[in-house]
Amino acid sequence: MIFLAIIIALVLVQAWGSGSRVHRDDWFLGWQSRVANWRVGPQIKLALVILLPVGLVQIILGVLEPVLFGLLWIATAVVLLLYSFSRRDFHELMGRYRDQCRSADFEGAYLSTLPELGWATSQDDPVSPREVHALVQRGFIYEGYQSWFAVLFYFVLLGPAGALAYRLLQLCRHDFEAEIAERWILLADWIPARLLAAAFTLTGDFVGSRDKLLDGLLDASAETSQLLYAVGSAALGEMPTEFPDDLAFGQEAAAENKETGSLLFRSAAAWVAVISVAVLLF
Repeated sequence: MIFLAIIIALVLVQAWGSGSRVHRDDWFLGWQSRVANWRVGPQIKLALVILLPVGLVQIILGVLEPVLFGLLWIATAVVLLLYSFSRRDFHELMGRYRDQCRSADFEGAYLSTLPELGWATSQDDPVSPREVHALVQRGFIYEGYQSWFAVLFYFVLLGPAGALAYRLLQLCRHDFEAEIAERWILLADWIPARLLAAAFTLTGDFVGSRDKLLDGLLDASAETSQLLYAVGSAALGEMPTEFPDDLAFGQEAAAENKETGSLLFRSAAAWVAVISVAVLLF
């Protein structure tokens, strides 16, 4: 039933363009506000704000599983999986960024694309188009990872409740016990990020990226986004170092961004194939 729910959800995403039709977070924002007023420690608050809804969903799924030969369970699982996908229109953002690259508008990319990816911080101070492009690429690769791959990983591993838990944790990242949520996300990302990095190596430039992958596997403290960016960039091949002007660099940056989307798509297809084989064998 897990595999069937995944296939239905992916078909619906392709038909709709995104899962935005079920992305309604007002209930969760209200729940966060209520828990924030409770007199308990921040760790407990974060655990409660995520685990209580997830526990309720798990109970409901358990009740629905034997009903109508599991059809209600599958329908509920599909809705939960769609809800757990990212809130951002990934392909629209990439298309707009490529337009900015082609017109060498890297300042516009820094002021618009990075904040929309949730990636602009006070510590980031790029001084050249190349540095802006590196930050945006890093943001896009992590966005591609957290929008679908991590969600599918926990959906397969822990069921719909696991996918929901991951999305709720991501929704807490900036607004609710952010520092603790970041640490939890780092732990939650550790295994799936390295699996996706392995897919980058297998579906991209294997020779050029294998060393980066091994470095990431050996460095247990590597930041998720940096690991994925390092392996993904190596899998795409090295960009030339010299350009006559920003416009020429922008053309190359747009091409690399398009290849990044293709790499993410190939990696997604590879892991869907792996899941399919696992279902057939087990």
